[in-house]
Amino acid sequence: MNYKITYARPNSQYIAIEAEFETGKSKSKTADVCLPAWRPGRYELGNFAKNIHGFSAVDEKGKKLSFEKTAKDVWKINLNNTKKFKVRYSYFAAELNAGSTFMNDQQLYVNPVNCLMYMKDKSDEKCTLTLNLPPDFKLACGAKHAKNIITTASFHELADSPFIASANLQHHSYKTKGVLFHLWFQGECRPEWDKLLPHFLKFTDAQLEKFNAFPVKEYHFLFQILPYPNYHGVEHTTSTVLALGPGYEIMNEGYDDLLGVCSHELYHAWNVKTIRPADMFPYDYSRENYSRLGYVCEGVTTYMGDLFLAESGVKDFGWYKKELEKLLQKHFDNFGRFNYSVAESSFDTWLDGYVPGAPNRKTSIYNEGALLAMVTDLKIRKKTQNKNSLHDVMSELYQKFALKNKGYTESDYQKIVEKFLGEKADKLFENYFYGLHSFESILVEAFESVGLNIKMSPNPLHSMAILGVKTQMMLDKTIVKQISPGSTADLGQVMLEDEILAVNGFKINGNLDKWVEYFKDTQIELTVNRAGRILQLICPHTNKSYFPIYNVIKAKAPSNLEKRIFKKWCGAEWDKVVV
Repeated sequence: MNYKITYARPNSQYIAIEAEFETGKSKSKTADVCLPAWRPGRYELGNFAKNIHGFSAVDEKGKKLSFEKTAKDVWKINLNNTKKFKVRYSYFAAELNAGSTFMNDQQLYVNPVNCLMYMKDKSDEKCTLTLNLPPDFKLACGAKHAKNIITTASFHELADSPFIASANLQHHSYKTKGVLFHLWFQGECRPEWDKLLPHFLKFTDAQLEKFNAFPVKEYHFLFQILPYPNYHGVEHTTSTVLALGPGYEIMNEGYDDLLGVCSHELYHAWNVKTIRPADMFPYDYSRENYSRLGYVCEGVTTYMGDLFLAESGVKDFGWYKKELEKLLQKHFDNFGRFNYSVAESSFDTWLDGYVPGAPNRKTSIYNEGALLAMVTDLKIRKKTQNKNSLHDVMSELYQKFALKNKGYTESDYQKIVEKFLGEKADKLFENYFYGLHSFESILVEAFESVGLNIKMSPNPLHSMAILGVKTQMMLDKTIVKQISPGSTADLGQVMLEDEILAVNGFKINGNLDKWVEYFKDTQIELTVNRAGRILQLICPHTNKSYFPIYNVIKAKAPSNLEKRIFKKWCGAEWDKVVV
């Protein structure tokens, strides 16, 4: 399959695309060309076909071929005995994030999986992509390329090879352990290379050391720096795209986010891009690729991405403690944990995996998966007296499955965990990965194994602690966004999206907490605007506190073993850290 993309009339944001296909020895009178229905790295349907404009097909002599659209992203071409044909169309590229395709007067940024059509039976065949670009444009891409021609061994590789073409790219590289790494920045920013490169070298070396290998010889960090707040990363085998902003913050207030997402996405080069569930091996771009292993794909990666920054010395334990506390807070504030296991939530990412969805319905494969990865890691470390860890589990997955070009199953993962744990883990998986047991006991046990404890404190925000609601200011309106089940507000029949107008008759103006605190010892009556209706709601006190705050603190008298595990785990001396 051969493709051509032309950069022209960028103000229209329509990218001109041509794709050439050969039917070979096929005697079929028709051929189906398809657009991927989703992109790896985001496990939900993408509906990229909504951006297709002006589709047409011609034979090898340029004569038009008739066609019909048989599905939202499938076009059936009537071949008229031709052995080679082309399709031409434009793709509307007006969305800029880490997984999109975008064109303006400054750049051409393409995720091929969004916009290049393919024939299913030719997915494993060689592909070329020719780019017609302005002469001053540089090309940043993880795939093999020369003179603006990208060449890949298959459509799978091409679909997984995003690129940025621009005259404004800023570039630097570093080489370690035989692998060449590139950093490409597009957008208004001032990369401080003397600050970036040593940190990238540290967490890169730490990850390479644990796996003792890397899937490719070159790897590219492709940064899209935006002038407004943004935080998004997407993994690929030879690269990652990071959308961050605003540009004036990335080297100061936003620097920790930059490091965090880069460490996370680099780990994905092993975990999910090469260590892949059998359910996704190979990828089927035409439909959902259901898997319950999101707790490994995203959970382990979320845990390891942060851990490597601490373990390598890029960040101190004070920073890492805050990241752990964020995981704990999100876990305990998510009441979907009483309804849906992390494995079930993984399967259902295809429904609403990246938005809150129906309240209290599901959990997060990122957050809950990361906590379970930490529990598994610390359980292995404690049981083996620091000999083994989750690093060994992931390295074994890489050796036994990724390097043998095959996917792993849920059973495979559990067996390898048990191998390094030295005992069966049936109850751990049954109760916590696949069941609805409270995480509290296993979290306490995990932290105790490294000389730490979990401290729970009342929420200082009275609307959360007393009423049991989380609110958001929207256009100077106080809108209810989350309600703790059984809380004061819940018993008072407050609903999501209610606008709170007054407390006990006193109008609020961004000061809900002050009025709730003032009336905390009396009956609370809320005045709310519910879709245009003004209601008075009596909220009975329950004498309970909601949305407590969770902190990680040092234990009073940890053992020497716990101190040693702590050091090997996060790279810090227990006696020297201040918590």
